[in-house]
Amino acid sequence: MSIFAGVKERISRYLELHLDILKISVIGRTARVVSYLLFALIALLILFCIVLFIGFGLTNVFLDMGISAVGSFFLTTGVYVVLLILVVLLRRPITSFFADSLVEVMTTEEDEKDTNS
Repeated sequence: MSIFAGVKERISRYLELHLDILKISVIGRTARVVSYLLFALIALLILFCIVLFIGFGLTNVFLDMGISAVGSFFLTTGVYVVLLILVVLLRRPITSFFADSLVEVMTTEEDEKDTNS
């Protein structure tokens, strides 16, 4: 009976270890996904600031060209509308790029990163 108890104990320990490895793997993948999303959020915030100040600069360029302040703001808004239409027309490649990047972050193994670096 002690042989079966030993085998049972080893199988139980083996399953516990694999469960712990699975938990650590899930935690690692979740951390990578969250860090990727935080990076994307920070990049979008910086991009927003850049676009905002480019808009102010573009408005000043239009003002220097002799266009009224209201007209300059409307022209700048028109440029933003054109950019928005461009982004909407290119939404599939853009979403595909981000989806592919997110899947790559989620599925990349740590061992592959170490061998490629």
